[in-house]
Amino acid sequence: MISYLRSTHYRPAIKQRQSLQPGCWVRCEKPSEAELEKLINLGLDADILHDTLDPHEVPRVELDGDWTYFITRLPDTDDNFNDYTTPILFAIGREYIVTVGRDSLGRLWQPFIDNVQAPTTQKTKVFMLMIDAIIRQYSTRVASINRQMRAATTDIVNLRPKEIANIVEYERKLNDYLDALIPTNTSVEKILSGKLLQLYEDDRETAEDLSIDLEQLISRCKSLLRTITNLRDSYRAVMDTRLNETIRTLTLITLALTIPTMLAGLFGMNVALPVNPESPVVFWFVVALSVAAAGSLSMYFNRKR
Repeated sequence: MISYLRSTHYRPAIKQRQSLQPGCWVRCEKPSEAELEKLINLGLDADILHDTLDPHEVPRVELDGDWTYFITRLPDTDDNFNDYTTPILFAIGREYIVTVGRDSLGRLWQPFIDNVQAPTTQKTKVFMLMIDAIIRQYSTRVASINRQMRAATTDIVNLRPKEIANIVEYERKLNDYLDALIPTNTSVEKILSGKLLQLYEDDRETAEDLSIDLEQLISRCKSLLRTITNLRDSYRAVMDTRLNETIRTLTLITLALTIPTMLAGLFGMNVALPVNPESPVVFWFVVALSVAAAGSLSMYFNRKR
């Protein structure tokens, strides 16, 4: 699907246009072969377009002719190839800014269109605002993971298997986010050099702010991953302690039952005994002796831990 959107300095609200005009934002999602051909006719590189449709494409930036290509990844998608991020291409040319996504990106662009008022004719500025919108999406997802982790780990001793599975999922998601954010930050820093994209003073300041936001987001993801690692180690220690206590208790029970078992075996043998076997006192004597021996042995080993 290809749509054309445009806004100007005097009419900053982004509106859809019926045809392509200079200064348009060309929005393309889930492109067909015919739509890819249209983009190629605009001057976009065919190889880079096909790279964008690769679900495992790594973020990068490069300059090719009159176009600057910036590939990054958007958080969370229903993609069957990658559960947590999907690639998106920004192509900034002399007349147009083009975005290409292999998935439907209404969750990103609709709030952007509704809330952002900026002239698409100022392509670099709009591009920076788009990257900022992606960073905010990451920030929202990371903050949500942080809240869910805090709710799930309030009582580490009584963690349930479902909560542990959720924590593992958070870890995978954060690692996917880092795999996207770190090279994206590197690409933004390359843009700051001014060799890949012409930057005015305001654009440079915006790019520096984006780099700072990305670094903070990366640090937060790493902090949450360290928290998960510490949580896993703590839970493993709790489980080891529980296992040791269980083994100790079972060993104690086994030792406590050893002497009563031995006495029962001795008195159950078909041999002459130094006591009257028909006396009812003998039975209770054996029981009392077994209980006393078991209790004494249990107290001794329990005290010795």
